[in-house]
Amino acid sequence: MSPVVIENPVINSPYREPGRHFKFNDEGITDEIEAGRRISSYFIPIARPRSRRGGQMAFDTEWTQERVKENEAINKIRDQVNQWRRGGYVGITAVSRSLLDY
Repeated sequence: MSPVVIENPVINSPYREPGRHFKFNDEGITDEIEAGRRISSYFIPIARPRSRRGGQMAFDTEWTQERVKENEAINKIRDQVNQWRRGGYVGITAVSRSLLDY
């Protein structure tokens, strides 16, 4: 597959929770846009064995779903922040309230 070129990668407002994202498939990122926030995850590269001639270590960066792991802590924090927002920012100060309203 040829590399994907995304002309304008900014598709969300910096002031709101992301509402759409670029889709990934078995070969990597695509230029297709999907609704909703993408689940936070990371890719695990696997180091190839060093050659017996003292070569440098290289990483196998082949994209496979088995190497994608979810960032559970980040996704849990996102859920908690989302609940806090929907609940009206319970526990904030008046100054914080005015900044959020701004």
